[in-house]
Amino acid sequence: MPDHQRRASVIVVVAAVVLALLSPLTARSASPLVAEAQRLSEIAGAPASTLDRGGSGRDFSASRSLALLGQSIGPEVLSPVAAADPPSIVMSAKLVKAGARVLPAPSAGTVVNGRATWYCCSRGYHGMAVVALPGALGGHYDAPPASWYVTVCADRCVRLPVVDYCGCYWGTASQKVADLSPEAWAAVSDKGQSAGVISVSLHFE
Repeated sequence: MPDHQRRASVIVVVAAVVLALLSPLTARSASPLVAEAQRLSEIAGAPASTLDRGGSGRDFSASRSLALLGQSIGPEVLSPVAAADPPSIVMSAKLVKAGARVLPAPSAGTVVNGRATWYCCSRGYHGMAVVALPGALGGHYDAPPASWYVTVCADRCVRLPVVDYCGCYWGTASQKVADLSPEAWAAVSDKGQSAGVISVSLHFE
């Protein structure tokens, strides 16, 4: 037999042996597919499901899904949490009389006694303890800083800058000797501004 025929015969024999060895493996790998195809065929032949597709059906489906879990999941509980109180400190108010210093009544100089009322303010002196006097006692507007002072005494004596003029009903039965800013009023008197009028003495230097 020629060599080429011999080689062809050997190749055919080897191929037959290889095919014989692969056949069991092919059958084994195909078996799961056959089983799965059979299962799907059975499902297709089963009657249609009558499970409600509404809210109750969804709840049933959800309950079955949760049943597969090892632990049930309860409803979330939301409860208000009280906020912690902010830190606080104890504070006390202290009245500071700007520009006012309590002094003893002067022992010398001209003294004028009379009544005093209060007024809002003078330009440039807002929030300061100042006094306005009648023209007869030297009252006139004095731009800041004030150039002269008078000591006003009521419940206590305070040296105040004279910064303005007041009519003060001078020369009438309602005559006053001074108008005090709110700060000046608080500096010389314990009475509230609602009193309207207090008795004072003016001590000129």
